[in-house]
Amino acid sequence: MNEQDFHNRIRQHLNVAARNCPAPVADRLLEARQLALSRQKQTVRKLSLAGIGQTLSEHLMPHGRTTLATILVILLALGSGFLGEWQHTADLEEVDSALLADDLPIDAYLDSGFDAWVQNDSPD
Repeated sequence: MNEQDFHNRIRQHLNVAARNCPAPVADRLLEARQLALSRQKQTVRKLSLAGIGQTLSEHLMPHGRTTLATILVILLALGSGFLGEWQHTADLEEVDSALLADDLPIDAYLDSGFDAWVQNDSPD
């Protein structure tokens, strides 16, 4: 039995019991039902926020997992790019510090591309 069947069975039992109630009890039940429905409508109006609540529940909630996953992938891609750029900057800083401190190994000066790199990166 699924949830919908369970709800239908309860509703049927309540309907049968309501038909067999005396008139004063049925009237009180009707009044209580009307009061409950009016309170429910007031609550729904308060939560709707001029249609924003309905928009969220109809459009974003069904696709919530997909939207969340997409946002997560975008944030991870941006974070990865930022981390790569940060690492590249740290590497350049290390080379600059070694150049200024004159702590570079002799192999760095013997590298044929090193002189071209220093001349291209040096300010004019």
